[in-house]
Amino acid sequence: MATDCETLVGQFPWPPANATAMSAFHLSDTDIRWDNPADLNTGPDYTVVDTSTTAVVEVVVNGTPTIAAAATATLTVVSAPVAVGSTITVDDVVLTAVDSETADPDEFDGSSTDPAVVATKLAAAVNNGSVGAWGIASATSAGTSITLLADEAGVAGNSFALVSTSSDIIASAATFSGGADLTILTIGQYTLTAVDGGRTPGGSDFDINDAGVSLAEAINDPDNPFSYVTASWGGTCVLISAAVSGTTGNGITVSSTSATLFPARTATQGGSGTPCPLGQDNSRWTILGVNIYRSDTGDRGPYFRVNRVPVGTQFYRDRTDIVEVPAEVVSWSTGWVFKSDSPNNKGWRIKTQHATVVKREGNAVPADSPFDVEVYIGGERAVVTGVFGPTGEIDISTEQVWNPATEAFELPPTPSATSEVLVRYFYQRTAKLHNTLDNRHKVFYRVASVAVDTTGTSPTGLSETPLEYCPPVSPMDSEQLDYMWREAIKRNQWILDQGGERVKLFIRRVTGNKCDCVWDPRLEAYSKQPLNNCLMCYGTGWIGGYEGPYNLIVGPDDTDRRVTQTPNGRRLEHAYEVWIGPSPMTSQRDFIVKQNGERYSIGPVRRTQVRGRTLQQTFQIGYLDTGDIRYSVPMSALERLPWPQTRYTSPQLAPCEDSAPYPIGTDPQAGPMMSEKKGIPDAREKRGRTPVFQNATYGGKGGR
Repeated sequence: MATDCETLVGQFPWPPANATAMSAFHLSDTDIRWDNPADLNTGPDYTVVDTSTTAVVEVVVNGTPTIAAAATATLTVVSAPVAVGSTITVDDVVLTAVDSETADPDEFDGSSTDPAVVATKLAAAVNNGSVGAWGIASATSAGTSITLLADEAGVAGNSFALVSTSSDIIASAATFSGGADLTILTIGQYTLTAVDGGRTPGGSDFDINDAGVSLAEAINDPDNPFSYVTASWGGTCVLISAAVSGTTGNGITVSSTSATLFPARTATQGGSGTPCPLGQDNSRWTILGVNIYRSDTGDRGPYFRVNRVPVGTQFYRDRTDIVEVPAEVVSWSTGWVFKSDSPNNKGWRIKTQHATVVKREGNAVPADSPFDVEVYIGGERAVVTGVFGPTGEIDISTEQVWNPATEAFELPPTPSATSEVLVRYFYQRTAKLHNTLDNRHKVFYRVASVAVDTTGTSPTGLSETPLEYCPPVSPMDSEQLDYMWREAIKRNQWILDQGGERVKLFIRRVTGNKCDCVWDPRLEAYSKQPLNNCLMCYGTGWIGGYEGPYNLIVGPDDTDRRVTQTPNGRRLEHAYEVWIGPSPMTSQRDFIVKQNGERYSIGPVRRTQVRGRTLQQTFQIGYLDTGDIRYSVPMSALERLPWPQTRYTSPQLAPCEDSAPYPIGTDPQAGPMMSEKKGIPDAREKRGRTPVFQNATYGGKGGR
């Protein structure tokens, strides 16, 4: 541990160590264990002094920032008539006075002895002539006064000339005035725009009436994309600081479109040193317990919490919780769906207080048989004719039934407003744990520490470890990997980083809410095959269809593409085998999206494992025709393009000043670039879109 830096203390406790999940002896149960998070103390020495500094830049507020405003000017008709041949010039457009009505739009009738009439004629010439047609300005008249308004907002309108050669028409000034540009502050790749009024929380704007305070609030707003900087208002300037200390915070560009916001420098600077990484120390927290989150899709999530209150022990058994209700009283006013009084349904139907109603045996299988429940009316067992478990609806019969003992038809008990109706059933209290077949590969847990909030910022009074700091664990992990296999995973990832292809992964859902397209009204069950053209489930049978997209790097393309003739027309065939690391966990019928928009289905997945721990995944991918429903899955949650600037890969190919003034099409060399190699002058550096290009071109040895 270095003696010149201190751990940056986060505002949350760290997760417990050695979290494990195991279900070797309970197929439908998972046991999660962890060490006491209160004993976690693996952070560095807090007595050392931090010598790293934070990069900053000041933005001086010189008055009130401007919003977009159009330039204006005024013409006043002081006497009439106006001499023939007198001219009014508006930004090089000449309007001439004549002595009668004219068809020329750039002439106006100045023969009237009424100045107000002349003003009206002149305003019409401005609007109907070249001034209006060319988008220079528009005019309105009020009495003898004519107000000219530039058609476009901005300071450019202030340069519009206004000249009158007649002593009868007086111009307010030689040029327009009052035009103003919109003030925009750019920090890195994102902008903040001035507005006249309160700023919008989470919006990219700030209030000009309290510019300094509003700017700081907008930058620090957690819903805005300025996570790489923080800001504070000092009374005369806004201090913008890099979110992390050290040299990595240098070089964040800051610019403004108005002199009212004046950055002291063009970028942040002053960051020095390297801060220590966050330590794992809970000695400062009062730990109450842990929260346990489960994902039925994969290690990337989404996760939902399985415990109701923080678990104060070091053990938790996750399972599908089935609860028996021995005698639920059915209320006459609220417990019935039908009472034989509906015009469309003369039957009797009970609605249980809990759902989903399940069978007595099995792993939370929804009830669908009359033998799965028991109904008693006045102490006598009723005849159940149907059960629909997902909603907890039970049908009973009041028609005659044959009694083989008495060899006669008998009437079953009939409910009434005064009779006691009881129902016995089982229901699923917690979310169903899918831990069978291949689904068990997709069950992951994250264990987060819960502590008393000492900062006073949490509305609940508690602080919790963010899930991204909690390592995922799975029942398939028999034991932790030793250093050899961890090194193998790391080297495989390095190979993918150097030569792999970056894609987006969508994981097919196997849990959640069933789609309406699989509902069978005849059987009253979700038993139909999902529709291939359903835009609610995309052919999966589960609403939403897929989770994602997730960032993924796969092995490079190494096979041919061919077009084949089929009875349905020509079809592109492109299939090859790729491999990835252990995360994210994939399975057959997931799909990926390449950077060119093409989508590929994932075939059967082979997993290389050591003692239950996945090291590598290998699978076949095949091109999907554009008519496939998976092309309709939206590419949501995509981050903004991370490229801060665009430069030419090869300087000699960049257009020069002697190139054609009106080029056709786009320059193929002008692509978004993000790589940046220190120590190589920009004049000769070759840049690419990804770190792979930088690594392959320059490696780690500097320039060449």
